[in-house]
Order: sequence, then C-alpha cells, then structure tokens
Amino acid sequence: MKPRHIDTEVARLEALRQYQILDTEPEEAYDNLAQLAAFICGTPISLVNFIDENRQWFKAKIGLDVSEMPRTIGLSYLCQEQRNVVVVPDTLADEKLASNPVVTGYPYIRFYAGVPLITPKGDMLGTLCAIDQVPRQLSQKQVEAFVGLSRLVIDQLELRRHISEVSKVTEKLVAHEQAARAQSEAAKTRITNLLESITDGFFALDQKWQFTYINGQAERLLQKTHNELLGRNIWEVFPEIIDTRFDCEYRRAILEQVSVEFEELYLPQQQWLKVHAYPAKDGLSVYLQDVTERRKTAEALRESEERWQLALHGNNDGIWDWNLKTNEVFFSTRWKEMLGYKDYEVSNRWDEWTKRIHPDERDWVLQAFQDHFAKKTPFYVCEYRVQCQDGSYKWILDRGQALWDALGDIVRMVGSYTDITNRKRADEELKRQNLRSQLFAEITLKIRDSLQIDEILQTTVTEVQKLLQADRVLIFRLEPDGSGTVVQEAVLPGWPVILGENIFDSCFKEEYIERYRQGRVSALEDIEAAHIQPCHREFLQQFAVRANLVVPILIRDDIWGLLLAHQCSAPRQWNQFEMDLLQQLANQIGIALSQAQLLEKETQQSQELTRSNAELEQFAYVTSHDLQEPLRMVTSYLQLLERRYKNKLDASADQFITYAVDGASRMQTLINDLLNYSRVSTRGQPFVPVDCNVVLEQVLANLQVAIADRKAVVTYDTLPQVMADATQLTQVFQNLIANAIKFCDRQQPRIHIGVSKRDVNINGKNLNFIPSEDEWLFFVRDNGIGLESQYTERIFIIFQRLHGRDKYPGTGIGLAICKKIIERHGGRIWVESKPGQGSTFYFTIPDKVGKQW
Repeated sequence: MKPRHIDTEVARLEALRQYQILDTEPEEAYDNLAQLAAFICGTPISLVNFIDENRQWFKAKIGLDVSEMPRTIGLSYLCQEQRNVVVVPDTLADEKLASNPVVTGYPYIRFYAGVPLITPKGDMLGTLCAIDQVPRQLSQKQVEAFVGLSRLVIDQLELRRHISEVSKVTEKLVAHEQAARAQSEAAKTRITNLLESITDGFFALDQKWQFTYINGQAERLLQKTHNELLGRNIWEVFPEIIDTRFDCEYRRAILEQVSVEFEELYLPQQQWLKVHAYPAKDGLSVYLQDVTERRKTAEALRESEERWQLALHGNNDGIWDWNLKTNEVFFSTRWKEMLGYKDYEVSNRWDEWTKRIHPDERDWVLQAFQDHFAKKTPFYVCEYRVQCQDGSYKWILDRGQALWDALGDIVRMVGSYTDITNRKRADEELKRQNLRSQLFAEITLKIRDSLQIDEILQTTVTEVQKLLQADRVLIFRLEPDGSGTVVQEAVLPGWPVILGENIFDSCFKEEYIERYRQGRVSALEDIEAAHIQPCHREFLQQFAVRANLVVPILIRDDIWGLLLAHQCSAPRQWNQFEMDLLQQLANQIGIALSQAQLLEKETQQSQELTRSNAELEQFAYVTSHDLQEPLRMVTSYLQLLERRYKNKLDASADQFITYAVDGASRMQTLINDLLNYSRVSTRGQPFVPVDCNVVLEQVLANLQVAIADRKAVVTYDTLPQVMADATQLTQVFQNLIANAIKFCDRQQPRIHIGVSKRDVNINGKNLNFIPSEDEWLFFVRDNGIGLESQYTERIFIIFQRLHGRDKYPGTGIGLAICKKIIERHGGRIWVESKPGQGSTFYFTIPDKVGKQW
C-alpha cells in the first residue's frame, strides 16, 4: 500500500504544478469565490487552499491573516482522505480533532466545512473550506451550493491551465481564448444564478460607492429596482443612512480592509437588517438579511424574561422548576431565603427538596406528585412542613402543574412555595380558642343551669385533662393551715389516684399561700431540674409528678383552692395557652363557687321569707277570723243603740253613735278584705279550664247596680279560655271594673275589657306592650281620673291609698289582692296612666290551654 500511495502523491503534485497556481498573485475570481463561500456557509473565514509537499498555500482567503500553513496541521487532510465534502459542526465534540493545533491555537477552529478540489482527471489539488470559531450547522441547500462553488474553483484552474496551453500553442490561441471566455461567462452566470438564488440580499459597490450589482432579494429589502440603483452612488440614493451605523461600518470595511458584521434598524422600512460586508480591491460586497421577526421574537423573549425576573423578585412566593429529564430543579432565590439559606447553599438536585420534607408527611407528599403525574388531579397542591436551615419547620403551601410532551411523557413541572406558617399558627390558635370556648361554655352553662359545684368541678378536671393531654388534673380544696383535700381528679390509668386524700406539704408555708392569693401561677417543667426545696420535690415525687402547673382558685379576694395539671410520664414545657386556659377556668370556678355561696344564702333567705309569709298569712287569717264574732256583737249593740236612742239624746250623742256604727262597718269590711287577701294562697282552688266570657258575665251581673247608678258604658272583646281559679279570676275582673266606675269622678264611665296575644291580630288595640307567644294579655281601660306615674307600683301594696275615704271609700286592699291572684297564676299586673286621661290595667295569664279563640 505504501508504494502505491507514494505514486499517487507524486502524480498529484505533478498535476498541481501543471496548473502553475502556487505563489501567484491574488485574483479577483478566486477572491469572489472565497467571499461567496463565506456567505453561503455564514462563516467569517473562507479559503481556497492548495496543498504542496510541505505546506498549504492559500490562493484566496477571507478573515485569515496568514497566507500559508504547514501541511502537517489543519483539517484539510479530512477532505483528502474522504475525497468528498466534509462538515464538522463542532471540533471539540471530536476528541481527535479537539487537539489539532488549529483548534487549540490560531485560528481556533470550532466549525469546519471543506470540499476537495478534484481535477477532471481525478487529482485532488486542495480544498475550498469555510471556517468559524463557533459551532455551526449547514442545511442541505447550503452544502449543495458549497459543492457547486468548488466546481467553479476547478473551472478557474482549468481556465488557467487552458490559457497556459494556448500560450504554448499559438495556433490554438483563439480557440482557447474563446473557450476561456465562454467558461468565464458561464462562471459569471453560475455566480449570478447563485447570488439570485440565495435568500439574502446582495449588492456590490465599486470604489466610488456606486452600485455594480444588486440581486432580487436586495431590491425587495431596499424597495428599489435594479435600474434605480445600478451606476448610482449609494449615499445619493440613500441619504438617510449617512452618519448611521451603515455608513460607519461600510467605510471601516473599506478603510481597514476587514469584513464587518452588524445588525441595525433600517428606519425607512422599519426593518432590522443583519449585514455582512466584505471589502475587495475594486469595492465592497454587501449581504443583507431581514432579521426583523427574529428581533421581535428576541425582544418578546427578553420582555418575557424581564417579567419572569420581576415576578421572581416581586413575588413573596418561592418558585421551583423541575426538569424531569435531568432530575434537576431550579429553586428561586426567594425559595431558598424562605428556608433561611443563601443562594449558593442549595444545589439543584431533587433530593435538596425531598430531604427537607417532614418525615411524617414525606410519603403522602410524594404520593400527591404521583397522583398528579397519573392525571388523577388537575393540579398538585399540598400543605406540609419543611425543615429550615436552623432545624425548625415551616408550614408550606406547595402548588404546581406538570407539562407533558406529545408522547405523553412528563418533561417538566413548575410550581410555587407559599409560607403559611402564620396562617397555620392562627388556625391552631383558633382551634385552641374554640376548644377553650367550648369548655368555658359548658362550664358556664352548668353554672347557669344548676350551680351543682361537684358536677362543675368534675367536668372541669375531665375536660382539661383531655384538652391538655395531661396525665392528671385535680382540684385541691385549701385549708387555712396549708393542708387540704383533693375534691376532684381526672387521672390516666397507671398513675396514683389521690382523690379524697387529705394532703399536707410541709414546704407549703404561709408565704406561698399569700402569693397564690395574689394570683400567682406556678409552672414547673421538670421538677428534677427545678429550683425548688428538696422537701417539695420529695412531696411531688410521691405522686409520680414530673412537671406541674398550678393556678389559684379565688373567691373575691380570698383563696379557695388550687387547680393543678400534672405530667407524670416525662418533663413538659407548659405554654402560654395552657397557663391562660387554667387561669380562666380557675376564674370561672371561683365565680361558680361565689355564685353557689350566694345562691345558698339566697335560698336560705327565701326559705325564711316563705316561712315568715306563711306565718303572717296564717296570723292574718286567724286574727281576722277570731275578730269576726266580737265585731258582730259590737256592731249589733251599736245598731240597737242607734235604733233605740236616735233623736232621744243630744246631738253629740247621736253623732258619736253614728261614728261608732260607721267604724264598726268599716272594720267589718277591712276584716273581710284581709280574709280574702290571706285566702288567695291558702284557700285557692285548683286551676281548671275557665271561660273568661262566663267570668265577665258574672262580674257584670254582680256590678249591675253600680253600673246602672253611674250609667257606665262597658264594652269587651271576646275572651279566651284559660287555666285558672274561676273565683279568683272573678275577683280580679270585679275589683278592676269596680275601681274604674268608682274613680271616674263626675263624667260617665267608659270601660273596655280587652285581650291580646302575639299570634293574634292586635291592630287597633293601641297597646304599648306586646305579649309573648305563650301568654294572654288582658287589659281594662277606663276614662277615669288617672294617676301620677310615681304611684303605679305603690297602688298594688296592701293598705296603700292615694285618696281619703271621704272622697273614695275603700280599704286599700283590692289591688293588692289582684296582684297576689295574678302572681299565683304565673302572670304579672301593672298599670299605665296619666292624670285626667284615664288608666289601663294590664295583667297576663299563661296560655296553658293552647286554644285559639
């Protein structure tokens, strides 16, 4: 194989020498081909390269400062080996190419595209190559154009060889010249076709800045026709670009003989143009590309990125973005700050997240992810605890949504972290407050319903033990000497029961009692470590106490006892909520005890008053009954004296006898009224259904003489049936109607008896009081003399009169009897009145019959 290789190389070098191309001056045709190669491939560097024995010599070069390189370096050997087009998108991706000197050193090749220059006879003379210092890809059309351009280079070589042959063979000069011209025109045509076929705009300027060529795409971009531009000066046609970046960069390219590349807004068309300008000896070649849409897209992306960054910085939530393909997670700065970390202290690994989830909640949080991935839930939402840098835990509301690709695979998930620790604390506090409120309500209800102290205390210790999860809760009744008794206890099984025990702590001295009397709360978290006297520690240890909470129970300014919570299984830190709870419960217990004492005292007084009233009623009845017979005898003899000696004695004697008879008569009336008053409670009949209409008819019959005498007008409503004592109800109506007739002065009495109830239409009755649903409201309205408001209660007191007997006779007992009767029936009685405007007497009777009327 080696001799054959040597023979091939010798033949190749011989063919190269026949073209006489090495070390020749630069030629425009090759330069243009190099520029066109750079443009087609979009690279800053392009070469027309011929390979000699020891070197690579560059006939044309764009973007490269050297004219040749040693044959041993570079990448042209790839084309020589493969004898086909070679495209290397990224040299660093190939371990072998990455160490090549032209990759590691100047010109720092990252992208390489080369086409071997093969003669019609098959000799490989060199390469046409395009080079970039950044990775790049070529489309198929670009590769095809690039390969076509390599043929133009060979055409140029062949042209050179032909010209050489013509010089040697004079007779063939004309033919060769014509062939060369034809080939040149064909080359120009192919170049023109290439320039017209490319998607970029292209125009050429000569040294006077005049247009020498413009392709169709450039016409469309510049909005000028071929005829409007050819031969004209660019600054005259486009004065608006003078002093713009177009002006500066074009002139720099010519002045410094360097290619330039830039993007600028072309204001007349509001287009962003990407410009490549390549200088040559005879002018400037300019390639234009409309990048307006790309710029708009880039601007939209930039604005979107700005909004994203603003959202990250402005939002108080932490943001996370999980790439499920790489298992990496982006954690925002706020996400890390929320947990107390600096930005660099948390990596992007998935376990940075999961390892911080509270162990009790990690499994179901991960299960929530799986449920969302399985599309069981439209969103991922979880509330759980996350460990912070200092070891504490925060409550987090974690929300997110996954993204699936066209194949249904999860590729990404984005979500946010919200710190809800304060909300959770508020919820817990609210729960505690609700529990406390429920406990208070229950104890308060028991206090209001029964004031059964034993039941209240038992409820307290039971509910507190449940609420605090304490091992023991007890109430200790304290004696003045410091000893006391456990009156109630709630204790978990397995711990000593001390209910009913009489306990004395030798360390519990008067000074401690005084402190508790002043409201002191004692909380010991660990009696082993607490600063207490040894005797007190031993005292607590005998009841297996490891931690205790003590709150005094006060009645007014004195101490009644202690409310205690014990933890026996382990030390315990008592929080403020627990201390406040026991303190408030102790206050409720103190109130209950105080009210119980007051109730007991009131009950004793009530019982004593009831006994006294019963004795007084009995005394009144006995006294009235025993006075009846002597009074009848006195009255009989006085009446006998009046009949026998009237007008037989002097005037004074007649007057004295009259006074005595009148006094005896009034005494008889008073005794009868007293008997009636005392009999309301002692001689009352059982309640039976009573038709009030029948009662009223009987009353009006009893009073018909008084009604006729005063010509009184009595009207009344249809009255209901009630549970009552018919005789006593008759007394009430008769007393009230008789008073209405008696206290009417000189005008005609007008009296109305009415009734009302909440569920009965009371329109038009002009009532100032609306009865309840379970009672009847009766009223007796008159047009009498009325009375002052300060007497509205006094008139219902026995023996209380507002007028002298000479004007309005009576004993002052009638309204007192009415009041006592109504109260016996479970009702009330009162009056509304104004002087000179009449009075309305109201009384209520409970509706125990439940009938409509």
